[in-house]
Amino acid sequence: YTTRRLRQYFQSHKIVVRIDCPVAKVLRKPEIAGRMMAWSVELSEFDISFEPRGPIKSQHLADFVNELTPPGCFEDEPWTMHVDGSSNAQGSGAGIILASPSGITVEQSLRFGFRASNNQAEYEALIVGMRLATKMNVTKIICWTDSKIVAEQVNDNFQVKDSNLLQYYHLFQKLKDDFTEVQVRHVLRANNERADQLARLASSRKPGQL
Repeated sequence: YTTRRLRQYFQSHKIVVRIDCPVAKVLRKPEIAGRMMAWSVELSEFDISFEPRGPIKSQHLADFVNELTPPGCFEDEPWTMHVDGSSNAQGSGAGIILASPSGITVEQSLRFGFRASNNQAEYEALIVGMRLATKMNVTKIICWTDSKIVAEQVNDNFQVKDSNLLQYYHLFQKLKDDFTEVQVRHVLRANNERADQLARLASSRKPGQL
């Protein structure tokens, strides 16, 4: 939170953080994942060192401010996710772009092991994106898809009549319970170009290609 608010100072100076908690050791652990990994990447761009806190008078001021900070002041902002599915004669795939409020971006392009219809591919992309967000410990997310059918169905504005799509609908509702807030919105394809490129890249991949 401090690096985001005082970014210009962190970019211009070496910062010494005095704290008794082993923050540096935790951020250097190779097995960290999810939000901790995103924080580690975000902090790595600055010249930050950690020292034991000791009897520092200024710490009392920090403790005082912390006690008087209103609840909810540091609540997490929602992450944004753009998803798109692609299906053609060569195969089917999905493209996912997951972005944190601070600008950390995770992109994923994957090919399905089965031939999917256009609507199935769109649902698959949304499901894969939700699972990726869960692994990143995201709690609030805004999902953008250029499939109006998928967006309206998961928002219960359209009835799901297709039995295959109904299974995806129920799976989405189940994954939704892992979040405190989920919004699925429709976006024009022209504004979802990067996710579309990733999806087409996966669906047109030839055997043996990475």
